[in-house]
Parts: sequence; structure tokens; C-alpha cells
Amino acid sequence: MRLKDLLPYDNIVVQCHDNPDADALACGFGVYLYLQSQGKKPDLIYAGRNRIRKSNLVMMVQDLEIPIRHVDKLEKTPDLLVMVDCQYGGGNSMRFDAHTVAVIDHHRINTQLPKLSEVRSNLGACSTLIWQMLKKENFDVQNNRKLSTALYYGLYTDTSGLSELAHPLDKDLRDEAAFDVQLMHKYRNANLSLEDLETAGAALLHSDYLEEYRAAVVKSGPCDPNVLGIISDLVLEVDAIDICVVFNVVQDGVKFSVRSCIKEVKANELAAELSKGIGSGGGHEAKAGGFIAMDLLTKEYLKICEQHHFMPRMELDEVGDSEHPSASGVKSVLENRFRKYMDDTDIIYARECKLDSDNAAHYCRKQVPWGFVRATDLIEPGTKAVIRTMHGDIETVIEEDMILTISPMGGVLFCKESDFTKQYRSYPNWEFRLRDAEYSPTIKLEKSGRVISPMKDAKVCVPRGKLFIHARRLDRKVKLFTEVDGEQHYTLGRIGDYLSDDTEQIEGVCIMKKEFFEQTYHKAGLAHGRKAVVFDLDGTLLDTLEDLKDATNAALVSQEMPQCTLEQVRQYVGNGVRKLMIRAVPDGEENPLFEQTFAAFKAYYGEHCLDHTLPYPGVLNVMKELKERGIKIAIVSNKLDSAVKELDEKFFAEYTTAAIGEMEGVARKPAPDMVEKALRELGVAKSDAVYVGDSDVDIQTAQNSGLDCISVTWGFRDVPFLREHGAKTMIDKPQELLSLV
Repeated sequence: MRLKDLLPYDNIVVQCHDNPDADALACGFGVYLYLQSQGKKPDLIYAGRNRIRKSNLVMMVQDLEIPIRHVDKLEKTPDLLVMVDCQYGGGNSMRFDAHTVAVIDHHRINTQLPKLSEVRSNLGACSTLIWQMLKKENFDVQNNRKLSTALYYGLYTDTSGLSELAHPLDKDLRDEAAFDVQLMHKYRNANLSLEDLETAGAALLHSDYLEEYRAAVVKSGPCDPNVLGIISDLVLEVDAIDICVVFNVVQDGVKFSVRSCIKEVKANELAAELSKGIGSGGGHEAKAGGFIAMDLLTKEYLKICEQHHFMPRMELDEVGDSEHPSASGVKSVLENRFRKYMDDTDIIYARECKLDSDNAAHYCRKQVPWGFVRATDLIEPGTKAVIRTMHGDIETVIEEDMILTISPMGGVLFCKESDFTKQYRSYPNWEFRLRDAEYSPTIKLEKSGRVISPMKDAKVCVPRGKLFIHARRLDRKVKLFTEVDGEQHYTLGRIGDYLSDDTEQIEGVCIMKKEFFEQTYHKAGLAHGRKAVVFDLDGTLLDTLEDLKDATNAALVSQEMPQCTLEQVRQYVGNGVRKLMIRAVPDGEENPLFEQTFAAFKAYYGEHCLDHTLPYPGVLNVMKELKERGIKIAIVSNKLDSAVKELDEKFFAEYTTAAIGEMEGVARKPAPDMVEKALRELGVAKSDAVYVGDSDVDIQTAQNSGLDCISVTWGFRDVPFLREHGAKTMIDKPQELLSLV
């Protein structure tokens, strides 16, 4: 969902949850201002039995002029009710009737979401989501100082003073928000009440000390999330404690804060492990936190009790509707997960680790498209920079011969230009685009703070397929200390990830995440990929539509028949030119002038078939790469054989082995005859080939020929049509084919 999807509605109410915190207020304010900028007159509300009284929130509402009001009921049913930082029917917000409901939230999905919804549970604050959504609508958040301050403070409070930033978008908001520094100081100084101070003091009396790990687990009473961080910091001051977890029970779950002062334990990774599968957690190496959903924690706790034959310690929630674990039960879950994290992990030092055929398998790099950027084309050599990716921030100094390579999922690796040339084939005229990436990498210059997107200049490169590595799949968690920073920091590898000696990595031995590794490498010696690709022509390799339209209309005009639009011709093609004219001529073959019209079409198209016809962007690069890999290429088309061969000679002759069109003795598609003839000429079995086309005829041709079919979406048929006619694998760009063959 986008914010612009809210604009068709007139009577709009924006609702925060019943106890709005800084994050909820900021989000409601952001949606309110956007709607107002689009000529709407929204209402910003919250409900429930409690009014906003916390001093920092009262000041926030007053200073930033947030037009929120408390209501017990709505005077009339709104056309649209927008829930921010909460979900409709989620239990923490009064339920009002509305004709349409929209949800914008960052919590775990706990209700059935309406059609209009945007929920990103991996973000630290809903403010980050609103900030991103506003940017997509070109709403100038930067120059709206009050809104920028509100969103920054929403992130600040929901991530324990920015210590629990897990997602790169959270970090982007932190770095980019043009907030009021004086107001932030004011709110921070008003964030801790006498009540909170008493809570912190009481919490210190409810701590468990785990001596073997030099760790403490502390239970706190109800408080602002920031107070958990304050308690954590205080506990870590104790000389016998290196690791601390502080938690409290909130309405729908458990909020926790993590601190670590030793290099062997990263707070953000411990937070992720404590919440894995039952919530979310993240942050920094020293400071982190997270949230665990109560229903999932309850299941986890009962499972532990059953395994260890404990009597569950349960209590009723505030409303009295359901039972959940008592504080001691919550502590049991946290301590159980903490012990697993500590005990089930091996520590490996890269300088001492050797991978060879005795303890690892031999793998070869797959030839899927990557991106590359010459670093000095963007940044002066010697510049200190931070490269931000979905997998974390990388600090580096830009070197003269540094090449940044970008994985299909947005990961970034470094290599020297000489190594890059050996390992990759580059296509400098071919723009690189990420595939299914949640975040595009950015480069932030340390001195100026300027942010650069390498994706704007990224071109395609393809691994040569001659890079071999040793790797082993992890069956235990591993903390790998690398040599690049003097073994001061580690990379965590989980079960299923791979320990590798990838030569592209500066540190040599490295951890590769399961998804990344399996997309990038395959076992050496195993058969990999196809031996041939059979392409359709029109709508797949060549954009012939304009010339087909001109020839059709020239033939129709010659017989004083009505002309066709480009879209009409698009629908008519796909079954050969005779079928095209049958559809274009009134009454088709029944028309007494049909044969003359068809003859006029063939005569005109024979002379003008190259007036506008060109390969689709990226097609020639793909064919070149296929040839480099030793993959044979054929073209089959229902177009006249003479025209197919002429077009093949004009555009593709250096890449293709066979080009077959309509001819006597060979049945037209969707019959398998053309494909079978092409495979005989290629000398390739059906099992080693794949078919690529743009239409329903192509899907049927592949099926009749016994080949897998890849459908392209840039041709003469749209995605719904292809899906309706049985398309299983679709690609939006020619380069995507390289990952599938």
C-alpha cells in the first residue's frame, strides 16, 4: 500500500492506539500532514480511558503542534479509518465502525489485515515506515522540521535511544532526519519520571545472576522502553557482569533490552536469538533490544515446562481474558534461550582456520548477473566511507583500484580491479537492477555525511564460473573472528550457513548466509545449467509491433478497410501473420478481399520489416553471455521462414545456430515440430533445453515439446494474461534469464 491509495476517500479519521507513545503520535502526525497536503481534512484521534499525561509527550504535542484529540466515540462513521502503529481489532485500540479500514504498523501481524495495509515487522519503529512512505510520495519531510523532529523522536523512543536499530531504513532515518536539536534535548531530559526512577530501583532487586556466563537477567515493572535501557546500562556497571537482559511485560508481549561489553557476544545478535521465531530483536553490538509476542512466548513457555516436567506459572492479563506466563515464567524462557545461544556456538579464529577437501566440499561460482561499480568513479581515493546494506554497515577506505560488486540481493563485496577482470565478464552498457532486494545499498561519506547510491551507476557483470572455493555447511552456530580488524569483531553463522574460503573476501575465510551461498555457488562436478535455449522471436527477442501495425494498416488501406490501433495489433499477433490478418480484416477469411489484403500485407512487410524493428534492450547482452557460457541458441517463429532468417541474419547471426519460421512440412506453433527441428540442428536433447516466449502460444508450444517454459513480460501479452494461460516462470528483464539457465 502507498499513502496515495488513501486519497479516493473524503471523510478520513487517523487513529493512534489508546496509549499513544512518541512513535504513534509521530506516525499519526505524518499521515495527517500528508492527507492535508492533498486537500483532505482528516481527523487525528486516540481513545481509551487514559489521556496523554507523560511530560515528554505533552511537550511533544504542544511544541510540534500535533492536532490529536481524545474521543470516546465518533460522531459519524468515517469513509476511511487509518490505524497507525496498531492494528484494527488488535486489542490496544478502541474499535470504531468504518466503511473502509487501513493499517500502517511495524508490529507483528496479530489480526486479519484489511486490503489497505502496510505492515513491516522488521522495522524498529513505525516512524521509519511513515518516513519511507512519505518519501515515496515526494512529500518533503526534510523541510518540515516539526514532522522530522516527531519521526526522529518516535524512532528514538521505540529503539531505546537509537541503541536498537536493526534495519538499514531505521539507520537512514536516524542519519537523514532534519530534527530540532534543542527540542530533542528537552524531550530527553523530560523522559524519566519519578515513577520511572522507582521502577528502575525496584528492578535491581529482581535480578538473576548467571555466574557461568557473567550475565544477569532482570525483571522490570511497567515503564517506558527507554527505562529498560537505563536499567541495563546501570547493571552493566557491576564488575562481575558482562552481559545483561532487562525485560518487562507490556499489554501484548514482552519488551526487553540487551547490553554486552565483551567482544564474544554482540548485543544485537543475542537480541535476535532471544526473539527468534517469537518476536523481533536487533540493535548495535553493545546495545540492543526487542519484543516478544505474548501468545508465542506462552507456547514456548508451555513447551519448556512439558520438556522439563515443570508446573507452569501462569497469571491473568490486565483485562482478565486470558492467561500468560508469570514474570518468573518469562524469565525461564529468556534464560533458556540465552543458555542455548551461549552453549550451542563455536568460536573460530580465521587465522587458525583451514578449509580443504578433508573438512569441506569443493564449490563453483554460479554465473548469475551481479552489479559492479568502480569506487573511484563515485568517490575520491582515500575517503573514509560507510557502505550500508541489508546485512549491516561496512566501514572502509576507498582505494584507487577498488571495485564494489553487488549481489542480486543487495549485498556488497570488495575486490581489486585485477581480480575483478579475472573473475567477471563485464557489460558496461547494461544497467544492473536488484532482484527481490528489500534495501538498496548506499555509501555515506564519513567527513561530509553525503549519501551516494552506487545503484545509479551499477553495470552488469557475470562471474566467469571458474572461481572454485572450499566451503562447509554449518551444523552448529559459529562466531568467526576475522583478521581484517585484528579479530576484534566476529561474524555469526547459523545452522545452514556456510563457512567458506572465498577469495573475494578480504579476510579470506568468511561466513556466507545460506540464501546467498546457495544462490551463488553449486557443488563442483555436478551438472549445472542448460545446454540450449529456444527463443520465440516477435515480442521476445524483437520489438516488431510497430512494423507489423504499419504493414497491417497499409494492407487494410489498400482495400479501403478500417485501420487497426497498436493495441489491437498487439492482441492479434502470436499465431502467425495469416492469423493476424484474419483478425484484422472485417469478417476474416470470409471477406472476398481477404487474399488480396493478405498479399498486400506480405508485400509491404517484406519491404518494411526493418523500419522500426529492434531487439529489446538487454537481449543482445543476454545472447552474448549465453554464447560465452557455451549455451546454444535457436529461434522458432510462426513468421514466414524467409523473414525469420532475414531478421536472424540482421541481428542475431553471431549468437544463433538455428532460425526456423513457417515452412512447408513443418507444423506451426503450438505444434512441437519447429522446436524439435531446432533441437536436432543444435544437437541437444529436450531435457537440456528451455523455451522462452511471450505468449499463450509459446506456453503451449513448450508444453507440447516437453520443455520448461520461461515467459517474458515485456512482449505482446501482459502478466495476468500469461498467468491465466499457465505461465509458471516469468521474467521482467532479459538479464533475469541468466539466473534460470
